[in-house]
Amino acid sequence: MPSLEPVEITAGRLHLRPWRPYDVDAVHQACQDPEIPRWTRLPTPYGRHHAEDFVTREAPRTWADGTGAAFAVVDATTEQLLASVALLRITALGDAEIGYWCAAPARGQGVMSQAVATLTRWAFGALGLARIEWRAAVGNVASLRVAEKNGYTLEGTLRHALVVGGGRRVDCWVGSRLPGDPPPPGDPRRGLR
Repeated sequence: MPSLEPVEITAGRLHLRPWRPYDVDAVHQACQDPEIPRWTRLPTPYGRHHAEDFVTREAPRTWADGTGAAFAVVDATTEQLLASVALLRITALGDAEIGYWCAAPARGQGVMSQAVATLTRWAFGALGLARIEWRAAVGNVASLRVAEKNGYTLEGTLRHALVVGGGRRVDCWVGSRLPGDPPPPGDPRRGLR
C-alpha cells in the first residue's frame, strides 16, 4: 500500500488531526474510563506506555504504510481531546474498518456522530474507498446508534469475532457503508437524490 499523507479536517466545532506526541497524557487519561476497554480492543489495564506507543508509533506507522488513518478528535477552539476515530486495515481493494471511542466528558454531545460522519465522507471522497466496515461488541448500543445515524447498515452478528479489554472474546455486530448508499437521515444531501 502506498503511504497516506496525514491530513487535518475541521468540521464545525471539531478538528480531526493526526495524533501528536503531546496527546499521550490525554489519551492515557481518557482510556482510564472502564467503558473504553470494555467495548474496544484497547488493552486493560491501559498504561501510559500503551498511550505512548499508540500516539508516537502505531498511529504514525499506519499513515506511513497506508493501512490506516488515525485521528485525534479535538475541540476546534481549545484543542481539548474529545475522541478518537480511525480507518483501520485499509486494503488495496478499497476496504477499511472504522473504529472509534469517545472520552467520557464528551459523550452525549454528538461528538462521535459528527466525527464518524466527517471521517466517512473523507474516506469515500478523498481516498475513494469502496466499503467501510463497522464492528462493535454486542450490547454497545452507543456505537450502534452512531453507526446507524451515519448510514451504516447492520448486517448481522459474528460469534466470538471481537477481542476486547484484556483479551476477552465476545460476539460482535457487523455493518457497513458503501459510497453509493443513500445519505443518512438528517443529512442535507438526502433530499437531493
